[in-house]
Amino acid sequence: MTQQSLDSAVTLVSAPGKVLVAGGYLVLDQAYSGLVVGTDACLYAAVQTQMLDFAGVDSLSESELPIFVASPQFTSAWWRYSFNVESRAFRQLDSADGGSNSFVQVVLERTLGIASAYVPDKVQGMVHGSPAGQSGRRGLKIVLSADNDFYSQRETLTKLGVGLSSESLRNLPRMSETGTTLPNVHKTGLGSSAAMVTSLVAAILVHFGFVSHSDLLPEHDGGPSQVRNRKLIHGLAQYAHCLAQGKIGSGFDVSAAVYGTHVYRRFSPNVLDTALEDSSTIEDVKQATSPDNQGWDNKVTPVTIPPRLVLRLADVDAGSNTPSMVKKVQQWQKANPKEAKDLWDKLDSANTRIRSIWDQLNEAFTADSTDYNTAVDWCAAHKSSEWKRSPKLLGSKTHELLAELVEATLDMRALQRQLGDCAEVPIEPPKQTRLLDACMGVPGVCMAAVPGAGGYDAIFCVTLSPEASRAIEDVWSAWDEMSVGPLLANQASGGVRILDIAAYPEIATHL
Repeated sequence: MTQQSLDSAVTLVSAPGKVLVAGGYLVLDQAYSGLVVGTDACLYAAVQTQMLDFAGVDSLSESELPIFVASPQFTSAWWRYSFNVESRAFRQLDSADGGSNSFVQVVLERTLGIASAYVPDKVQGMVHGSPAGQSGRRGLKIVLSADNDFYSQRETLTKLGVGLSSESLRNLPRMSETGTTLPNVHKTGLGSSAAMVTSLVAAILVHFGFVSHSDLLPEHDGGPSQVRNRKLIHGLAQYAHCLAQGKIGSGFDVSAAVYGTHVYRRFSPNVLDTALEDSSTIEDVKQATSPDNQGWDNKVTPVTIPPRLVLRLADVDAGSNTPSMVKKVQQWQKANPKEAKDLWDKLDSANTRIRSIWDQLNEAFTADSTDYNTAVDWCAAHKSSEWKRSPKLLGSKTHELLAELVEATLDMRALQRQLGDCAEVPIEPPKQTRLLDACMGVPGVCMAAVPGAGGYDAIFCVTLSPEASRAIEDVWSAWDEMSVGPLLANQASGGVRILDIAAYPEIATHL
């Protein structure tokens, strides 16, 4: 890539949100796995090399690369940085409100450091050759944006005088302004920080030419180069996310942002020990996040939601403190190891059963699509409580599997409630139980549960028809025990990918 093309080209990368359908709490333990679904709601990072002309830019040393980052959906959300391409020193120059953004800062500092280690000529060449007669300095302009589903739109719709419905959400501009600051925004739990970190890591690596543009195209899935580069993005994103949040989590949210929908088994935390030390160097980070590091023992097994099954998500306007819930569950687990092991194994069995049924439904569709569609049509018109005892479709493998999926989901929920009772944590609190039971009573609904760690924040349903999806939304809108609103996001199979900026004028206008 020539310097001239760097000056004009925009690198735009997206990373999906996540829904942990099965495996909450278990994904923290490497002995177990979780079923995570990537969404078609994404975070976006756009990077362009520009002549930057802002206060203080001319006082930077010749080896400092100026960087301007904006998140235009929020008020007072821009930050200015510099990166020394020789010493790799990184500093914040100023910001809109005088504050900092630890996630953005960590990603920029460490990813630029890694890029300078892998492709030093390209990084160092960025600060040289500013066109004569122009003010300012050659630097990076970065715009971070998100699909609306990552943030609650309740206040926006209230101000517009419209109800909380899919129709009203679809009428909002794409990537709407939130009307608030980043620290005060109400998130919906789709994993915005993990998706932002992943998209920004990937965008920088692509922009400097270390990761090939073609390796993030969806039609190139599976090639050796793509596999290697996704491992690099995954390792660096996991590292940056852990560093920014101050702890090593399960990593399923970053994994979903990189790989999309899959069965996830976590990595051994000690793979990042050296890189996360205060005294770590860029070389330490490079070695830790390298695709060649055998310490990355995470397992990603692709999985697909069966045909005609549609994921529906709802934002519940009642808060839960997820870190506190996780801490209490871990304390109970430590104090009751035998009982916890037994319950973990039962939960894992229920979760594995759900994944197996999904696989078998996909196989059933491939083997006999006519039988599959006939069974789905019938189940879509009847309540799930009627499926198993109905003689209508005896002998239909698909009918049998759909009935088993309902049973497996109910078993998983019962075990989640048992865990909540044991640890005194509201994983599926009574209010959510009543809502989920009402959802399961809608014809054509085969799954309904709380995602991830549970609590009051959200629910997900899986429906078999557009009519079932509309009926589910009717239940939500009429629910008076809690405020329940739909999200527009559906399932998506792909992970991090490169996009054409021409299709995203909402982002391009801010570059």
